[in-house]
Amino acid sequence: MKKPKLALQRVFFAFFLLLMIPAGALAHKLPAGFKGFKDSASCAPCHVTIYNEWSMSMHSMSDRKSDPAHNAVFLAFSQFMAKAGKKAPYFCGSCHSPAAAGRPASGAKEAYSSVPGIPCAFCHGVESMSGGKLFNTYSLSTTTTSAGAVSGVSAPHPVSKWSFASPSEMCLGCHGKMKNGKGTVICSMDMEGSSDCISCHMKKVPGTSTFGVAEKSHYSHFFPGGHDRQMLKKGISLSLTANARKLLVNIKNENPHYFPSTSPMRAAYVKVDVLDRNGKVIFTSPAPMPGQKELFMRVFTAGMKKGVPPWMAEKAVDSRIKTGETRTLTYDIPKGAARARAVLYYRLFTPAAAAKFGIPARMAKPVKVTETGININ
Repeated sequence: MKKPKLALQRVFFAFFLLLMIPAGALAHKLPAGFKGFKDSASCAPCHVTIYNEWSMSMHSMSDRKSDPAHNAVFLAFSQFMAKAGKKAPYFCGSCHSPAAAGRPASGAKEAYSSVPGIPCAFCHGVESMSGGKLFNTYSLSTTTTSAGAVSGVSAPHPVSKWSFASPSEMCLGCHGKMKNGKGTVICSMDMEGSSDCISCHMKKVPGTSTFGVAEKSHYSHFFPGGHDRQMLKKGISLSLTANARKLLVNIKNENPHYFPSTSPMRAAYVKVDVLDRNGKVIFTSPAPMPGQKELFMRVFTAGMKKGVPPWMAEKAVDSRIKTGETRTLTYDIPKGAARARAVLYYRLFTPAAAAKFGIPARMAKPVKVTETGININ
């Protein structure tokens, strides 16, 4: 099946490599006699519906060859390491390109793989997860693992049930946490109040997952997230109120995790306009910049430097909206005001990050998540 072109709304992750972790430290544990991952296309004859969904997801396009953002950050890091006279281990490949070099590569020379993205065989090979101080790792099996019932299954491959208490737990091997060698948190789903990943990111949809199996619904393998406007809109609400010559902009995070979540290159911001009776804008909120109340993101620092890449980060200034939090921005209402409006935007990459790492500028364009307005008496 021919994959669709990588569009802005499909860009899901920023990819990061860590400077001070020993080579090989991130590699997942492979079973004895492992001979490499099978291409996901081999799953399509029996699982055509979920294969098609996976093909449209960022799981299928997370490798360097498919995602120009991944490639740009990898090259920027490699150049950084070369100038420092150090070797550049390919740490992010353990999760974003686990089939690279035929195995979950870490510390090895990065290579394009004929098995793209995060193949079916990787997630469905996971049998357990180990938590570490800086990151989590998986142990993989030669048996195809599944969250569903396996008794009485007749399949061309052995099937066993995941040992996890819930299917969501197995997501945390890659999505759970990541710290750099200095102990600075890069990704922090384990600290954000995450709950059931499946209920939002793998909702049940009509149709069977497997040819010949009588089922009316299955768990979607499209994995919508930050690349999906409707998913973003479901998790955040925006409202305006006015009193005592003050305009209040309320942003409520209804997600079970922070907003924006996980990836440190993601950002969200609010733009507020106040208009007079003729519709002329008489006030506009400042452009979103680090440190301003309108911007929600994590900014890395090293010494006095702000906006450093993750591999240099010593600390992080985090202005994201926490789980269940309502963030209120307050503005003075100017004379002559008749109406106010607020728009919430989301970026997968900030323009500054895109320029710094050579990420295509189209991937830094803002996406309008939601908007609201109010008349001012």
